[in-house]
Amino acid sequence: MQTIPPKSVVETRDQIIGQSLTWTSPHIDEQPVQNTVATGPSSCAVFETSSSTKYDLFYINSFPYPERATIKQEQLDFCILQFKDIILQLVHQNRAPFIHHDSYQLAPPVAYQDLLGISAMYCQKTPQNQTITFSMLDSRISSLIGSSKSSAWSANDYLVGVQAMIIYQIIRLFDGDIRQRAKAEGQFRILETWISQLHSISNYDESGTKSPYQRWIFIESVRRSLTMSIMVHAIYSILKDGYCTSVPQMTTLPVSVNGALWVASEDSWWQTTLGLGGELITYQDFLAQWNEGQALYTGTYESILIGACKHNVRWPPLMLL
Repeated sequence: MQTIPPKSVVETRDQIIGQSLTWTSPHIDEQPVQNTVATGPSSCAVFETSSSTKYDLFYINSFPYPERATIKQEQLDFCILQFKDIILQLVHQNRAPFIHHDSYQLAPPVAYQDLLGISAMYCQKTPQNQTITFSMLDSRISSLIGSSKSSAWSANDYLVGVQAMIIYQIIRLFDGDIRQRAKAEGQFRILETWISQLHSISNYDESGTKSPYQRWIFIESVRRSLTMSIMVHAIYSILKDGYCTSVPQMTTLPVSVNGALWVASEDSWWQTTLGLGGELITYQDFLAQWNEGQALYTGTYESILIGACKHNVRWPPLMLL
């Protein structure tokens, strides 16, 4: 194993990593970046339609912001398939693209235990047990929300709460059950609030009790959870409405250049990073490097990031169990 750098150097690097955590509500500060559907004043051609659609088109095209982005149907199907596979990964391998395999090995939080139970039940869902499965899901979500209101959550509590809610949203949004979709739509704001709270209190409140490796896992988990929550919302918006408005926000999100660190052992992590964490770039720059042909690690997380971008010139691998 290579020499471990002084603690001061590690802490300095961790501070830089921490500064790369960004959170902006998807409902503000949105500017056009790529793949946008024109929403400016309608042309004469727009009004050469049936009278029943003229008012709707005029109303839609009268407001230039936020810009609307979409992707091809095969990309939409690809991302949804990868989302659903995340549930299987969690059940079979105790990990997910935003849940690290070393996060909850010892003394798993109750919220995480509930998540594993619901996910395992959902993977075995049949017409005969569907009602009880969704009843259990509703109960666990209500319990999770109630816990957030009745107790002062720590940064770790918010993280596992966000991670659990993302999985629950994936289950309900993409299962096909209309009632579950409606419930999930009503709780997007709760997830956004939790992420905002997580970001505001995650500036190494427990840095004195965590090793550099543990701190990196926490910070990278926060980054990935933020990105995946936005991505799930965006893909669902495209599925439901045909477009999303979060592309400008996503392009500035931080992405680790070396995604292999996420699946590496602690020893390998130290040997590769010397305790300094990994290099970060923006999502937009990550996509640019992929399109330029650079050899980037592509796990489920990276495949979703690439697959969701209309402008990728190389199709990502489908990462399924």
